[in-house]
Amino acid sequence: MSRRSCKKLRDHSVYDADGDLVFCHPESGGPLDRSKLTRRFKQAIKLAKVREITFHELRHTFGTRMAAAGVPLRTIQHWMGHADAKTTQVYAHYQPSDHEADTVDQAFSAERRASRTPTPARRRSPRRAGSSGRGRRGS
Repeated sequence: MSRRSCKKLRDHSVYDADGDLVFCHPESGGPLDRSKLTRRFKQAIKLAKVREITFHELRHTFGTRMAAAGVPLRTIQHWMGHADAKTTQVYAHYQPSDHEADTVDQAFSAERRASRTPTPARRRSPRRAGSSGRGRRGS
């Protein structure tokens, strides 16, 4: 979604304060009932026929995927509402280093694939009778 679209949605939202809930009761604006939310989440998992996870694992997956995508840890900390940066450090090992990202980009770049040509298989020379193919003892 573009920044412009996000701004437009935010400008028209009745929930525009930073402390507002992401998912709230549609009528009261308060927190959703935990048991109803859990039940609906489990139903959605069953209908989707995916591996069962907890709601908290969904939150952890979000943090992990954002870190793997290169989002700065400070931003993840803010999005996830972590008061202490140490809490967000659990996602640090999912962030690729600049060197790793460059290596992967280089390995899968179109230019590199196009320049590689298959090399013909080398023919082995026939062994002499009685030769094991290993060097002589003592050498």
